[in-house]
Amino acid sequence: MLVEALQVGMLGTNCYVVAANPGGDAAVIDPGGDLKAILATLKRHELKCTAILCTHGHMDHVAAAGPLSEATGAPVMVHPEDAGALSALRARLLGGVVGGVVPARPRSLEMLEPGKAVAVGELQLQVLHTPGHTRGSVSFYAAPDLFCGDLIFQGSIGRTDLRGGSMADLLASVKEKVFVLPEDTRIMTGHGPRTTLAAEKRSNPYLRDL
Repeated sequence: MLVEALQVGMLGTNCYVVAANPGGDAAVIDPGGDLKAILATLKRHELKCTAILCTHGHMDHVAAAGPLSEATGAPVMVHPEDAGALSALRARLLGGVVGGVVPARPRSLEMLEPGKAVAVGELQLQVLHTPGHTRGSVSFYAAPDLFCGDLIFQGSIGRTDLRGGSMADLLASVKEKVFVLPEDTRIMTGHGPRTTLAAEKRSNPYLRDL
């Protein structure tokens, strides 16, 4: 599996370009800005973007979703609970110009169905509903990688004090959806370095007692 991480936007969000192999279909996860860099990465690997996947609706994760959809024709996919964050008016009020693009509502917006998979060429990305950071937060799993947005960070977790956040929901999401995955699962975080499930079970102070 091809996985390339880019740090995009003013908050250094991890955006992932994911494909089964170079030269095929690809998903872009959390395009939070820097549209040109994302398009250049797709071109370098001769990839066709067929899905734009949002782990949640915060502007630092979706700012370039609309422009990327316009450039590639790929639909933007988000959980229904967070879909409202992609409206053009709210995006402009909250985000303005983020990472070199003006956030806008994508023309093609599809709702993710937890428990189902998004097919990207030969790759299947399982959709896990993992609320806590927002009500509509999701994670995408394609062994051995879990793309979890702002659910888990190396040694920490995502904020739960913003609108729609809940510490109880976040910890339940981790316990019920993440801790059941294989120990060698790689945690592909929304910010900062990637980590592993084994390491976070062992040393993350927020998760050790789950």
